[in-house]
Amino acid sequence: MVGILVQEVMTDRFQKIDIDAPLSEAIGILEKEDPDLILVFDGNLYKGVLTQDLIVRSHLKWDPTRAKVRDVYKPAPVLKPDEDLSRAAKLMLEVDLRSLPVGESKAEIMGVISDIALLERVAQGAFGKEKVSEYMTRDVITLSPDDTVAKALATMRDNAISRIPVVSEGGKLEGLVTLHDLIIRFLKPRFKAQYGEVAGEKVPPFSMPLRDVMIRGVITVSPEAKVREAVSILKENNIDGLVVVNENNRVIGILTVKDLLLPISKMTEKEARFYLQLAGDASALSDFSRERIISDVRRFIDGYEDILGQEGMIYLYIRRFKEKFRGVHLYQARMRIVTDRGVFVATGETWGAIQAVHDALRAIERQLLQKAELEKDVRYAKRFLEKLEF
Repeated sequence: MVGILVQEVMTDRFQKIDIDAPLSEAIGILEKEDPDLILVFDGNLYKGVLTQDLIVRSHLKWDPTRAKVRDVYKPAPVLKPDEDLSRAAKLMLEVDLRSLPVGESKAEIMGVISDIALLERVAQGAFGKEKVSEYMTRDVITLSPDDTVAKALATMRDNAISRIPVVSEGGKLEGLVTLHDLIIRFLKPRFKAQYGEVAGEKVPPFSMPLRDVMIRGVITVSPEAKVREAVSILKENNIDGLVVVNENNRVIGILTVKDLLLPISKMTEKEARFYLQLAGDASALSDFSRERIISDVRRFIDGYEDILGQEGMIYLYIRRFKEKFRGVHLYQARMRIVTDRGVFVATGETWGAIQAVHDALRAIERQLLQKAELEKDVRYAKRFLEKLEF
């Protein structure tokens, strides 16, 4: 445990909104008040949260002029003021939110706690003196300036990431593309066009090269910098990730808020090894489906701990399509397992959420068994051949 309580870091930088309020009202609150979090209430009872990111992504599903808060908000747990910051970090990772409400119950919300405030406080101690290189992600996916927006979107989707450095042939940093920016510039206009809001305007094509849309003058950090410095840069620029470059401006890593929350979250319990983060339409799953998926994923991880290593993150994005077959929705499950032994990515798509997750797990299983075979681990050789159906 960190030994610092949530109440020491929480603030009152939040606003409230009714679950049946128009989404336009929430947009107005964000623009005028700039709160850390908007809390959604049904009468006097807390229901969930609304963030800028949720609203931005909602433009891909809802007409913002007609949508209500209940269409977009996300259920989220309430932290108690006397809980340890390690618990707060763990929940932020699991529910994929940068801020969480604090209170004694859903009827007694006292404040909110943000990831940056948490990191700032923990970084005042020994954690802040550690080097960025200790926590950055080294397996960085990059693109070239000549690659297209379409390729960037597909890469982000397939690898469950939200930012990609754009580099030259020699690996030197030239720019950055983020999912947030691409949604605003390329996806949101297409949605608006369905409602005639951009009639006559030219919507930028997905074939546009990244050199024409990437962020230049990217904010970077050195691998030798202290965590405390990195957190300060993140706060000062209101961003959630930094590109790590060496003295020759070559990209050698990515440091995100999640990378820094992970070691803090591990202090919450000795047995915690892998953290599962559900996103997308996972909140719409039934309790049975959600619990079954969590149980199956954890059983899978336990079965391959020799290959996966001792700790890591599991990102599972679930998407539900409108199509149905015998009353069952078509689902897509995109899974990304990040460990100290490597990164494994797979997608499953079929009827039913549980089956889609199982398809993704089977694809990752083949990758793991191939890795074991390539490393000459005879214990897995037979199982590898069986999965290839030889």
